[in-house]
Amino acid sequence: MSLSATRLTCYALLSAIEEDLRLRIEFALYGIPLEEVLGEERLSSSTDRLSRDQGTVSTPSLADLLPYVDFADSFEILNSAAKKLEPREAEFIKGKTGLLQKLIPVRNRVAHTRPLDFDDLPTVLDVVKQFSKSPDIDTPRCDQVLAELERDPSFVLGLEIRFSDVPADSTVRHNLPIPDFDETGFVGRKSNVRSLIRTMRGPYPVISLVGDGGIGKTSLALKAAYEILDSPDSPFDAIVWTTAKNSLLTSGEIKRIQGAVKDSLGLLRVAAEELGGKGANADPMREVLEYMQHFKVLLILDNLETVLDARLREFLRELPNGSKVLITSRIGVGAMEIPIRVEPLEKGEAVSLLRSLSKIRNVQALQNVSPEVIDGIVDKTSAHPLYIKWFVSVVQSGRRPEDALRSGLLLDYCMSNVYEFISETGKLVLRSMQSLAGAHNQAELAYLNELDVKQLQAAVLELITTNFVLMRTVKAGNAVVTEYELSEFALNYLEKHHPVSEEEQRWLQERNAGLFAYGEQIALKSTRDRYDANSLDVRGAKDFSVAAKLLEALSLIYRRETGIALEIIQDAQELSPDYHECFRVEAMARVASHNLHGANSAFEKALELNSDGSALNWFYGRFLINDFGQPQSGLKYLQRAATLDPASSTIRIEIAKTHQQMGNGEQARDVCLSLLKSPETAPEIKSRVLEIYVKSAMSEAGKLYGGGEHAACLEILEEIKDSLESLPGVTVDDLVRDRVNYARSLSRGVRLKTSDKYIGQAATQINISLARWLGVSSNEGADRSYGTVKMLQSERGFGFVRPADGGQDVFFHATDFRPVEEFKQVREGSEISYQKIMKSGKSRAVEVWLVER
Repeated sequence: MSLSATRLTCYALLSAIEEDLRLRIEFALYGIPLEEVLGEERLSSSTDRLSRDQGTVSTPSLADLLPYVDFADSFEILNSAAKKLEPREAEFIKGKTGLLQKLIPVRNRVAHTRPLDFDDLPTVLDVVKQFSKSPDIDTPRCDQVLAELERDPSFVLGLEIRFSDVPADSTVRHNLPIPDFDETGFVGRKSNVRSLIRTMRGPYPVISLVGDGGIGKTSLALKAAYEILDSPDSPFDAIVWTTAKNSLLTSGEIKRIQGAVKDSLGLLRVAAEELGGKGANADPMREVLEYMQHFKVLLILDNLETVLDARLREFLRELPNGSKVLITSRIGVGAMEIPIRVEPLEKGEAVSLLRSLSKIRNVQALQNVSPEVIDGIVDKTSAHPLYIKWFVSVVQSGRRPEDALRSGLLLDYCMSNVYEFISETGKLVLRSMQSLAGAHNQAELAYLNELDVKQLQAAVLELITTNFVLMRTVKAGNAVVTEYELSEFALNYLEKHHPVSEEEQRWLQERNAGLFAYGEQIALKSTRDRYDANSLDVRGAKDFSVAAKLLEALSLIYRRETGIALEIIQDAQELSPDYHECFRVEAMARVASHNLHGANSAFEKALELNSDGSALNWFYGRFLINDFGQPQSGLKYLQRAATLDPASSTIRIEIAKTHQQMGNGEQARDVCLSLLKSPETAPEIKSRVLEIYVKSAMSEAGKLYGGGEHAACLEILEEIKDSLESLPGVTVDDLVRDRVNYARSLSRGVRLKTSDKYIGQAATQINISLARWLGVSSNEGADRSYGTVKMLQSERGFGFVRPADGGQDVFFHATDFRPVEEFKQVREGSEISYQKIMKSGKSRAVEVWLVER
């Protein structure tokens, strides 16, 4: 077993301080009975260990037994015997007990060949130096070892690690190798180790660590495996390590490993031999599965990408319950695994690794450089562990640091055995990402490469599993947006070995520019009128390609080809599942095909993604009001939209119309009046608002008049008069003028029916003011009446209207409408105005105008 200089140095220092502590015990407690020095329990355990190691010793001495006493017991014995020591020595040992306790876990890792932590060697060295330098205690062995390390650090390579008091290794059978990070200890990634252990203890039969070559997958797997091995509740009876690593990166070249496993059969044969011995049968896969059936085995398959084949996938599919497989690979296995991506180190961890390696290897060119220079080196290595180790090796060999950073050797090593696995479609997508830098979503990549959804998704999955492409998610409102980008290593490797031709680059760039120009037009239209159903809320350039699909779908919806439109919308949703407009346009298609519940579900999905979109709240509110029969709920969404976009008069007009529809006349008028009085409301908007306001006010005034509440009716009529007089220059249409005439009719009716002189005078004044506003005499238009269509015979061309001010129903005929074509728009409940005449002794409506459909 090959041990690192770091582990052997730790052993030399730990052995030295143990020997010095034992010498102090022998010197201070010489001649005292063993039972009194050690106590019964320590005496018994140390005697048993001595017997197992050397055979039975009839009368062992204190010197014979002390090497078999636990390390922690040695300084506890000295503390208990403080009165036998010099006062300064006793005080020193008592004060350093905390430091000595820190050595216990380090000693266990060294003794049991467990992975060292990053600060193990510095911790041991610091304690030994404090003992050696102190004038209060005699430490000859510590002094000697420190001197030898100063003179010739390589002397430790001749040592054999052996602690007499250390019991046998874990009962869990294993063949785990000593990690290649032994030199520096395991740097950082504590949360990654905890997460991996939780996953290995979970229900998942196959777990994979995927990432670039040299990113630290093997180190992470070994660290977690050793932690599980030493856990008192380890879930495994055996841990078996096999590797298919076939190359080694040195400072000058990539070396092929002779005798490396070349296929999955070889890998499983190694596992079978580890589990059952050299007599493994001709079918190692079946033998390994049989062992894993009867025992709980953790099988670790390292560097799997070099032997990934159908046989291995079959093996993974047949894993029995209880046993598990942990994979390290540059390429994911597929759907049967729980993949865990291994990322580069945090910057602080990478800096620590670089400085530690430089110090351990005594690389003078790197030891005295400034923190700024170290940070720059780490940035250029992308905090990649292998890159940092290789960089230090190259500088150690005598090359300049800047030359090491420019070398492409590491790229070749990290990306070798990977590119050849990629399909032609995957390589097509890679070239588009090479040509157009930055992150891309699926929709962009599908458009650029002229691929359908299924082809694109298969290619993206392939590129993620081969670690050429990184997948990142970012928060965008309520949605999580997924984007894809070439890893830095992949980009450098592709530029060096597989550059994109100028012709293909030009084609991709022109296609991208065309999409961008079209997308800007879409975005501009949305800016002009976001509440137009044909406008699309575009979050940025990454939505352009999907927005183009949605516009095509909208065109099909208006042509009543909703089936084809829904197919396009479904593609858009698969390409950009985080884009709310995909679901809003789906809702429009569902409405067009009379699937209102489907439309409601689509709107709800859109709002989950973008609850703060004023336009989306607006569209959903109008759907609930106009199509789904839930005006109260719809009103809430319109009010939400108004809160999000308080400057929009469009939303407030719709709120007023909804109040009017629901019979909330006062609320409708309040909304309208706030718009009419606002100096920020444009004149053309005020014209639209005025129509809603006058209609709502007159509807309420007519009800009050019909109910005999003349004073209340007159208050509303006066409000109308005041509002009209405050709007000079606002254009009004015939419908508004007609309703104002209706107001005059009601004011005349109030004057005639009231016995209150004051109310009568007020009614007369309102009539005069409204006539003046209309530009007519106070008597003109007095014969026009208003009412609601009660009964309609469309086929026969006639109906009856119920007057707003009460009285008998009045007959009307289609030929009496102005224009006649308006009769086609009449429905029961429509409001009309008319002149009433008597013909053959019966009332008849002529000069009929449709006021509200």
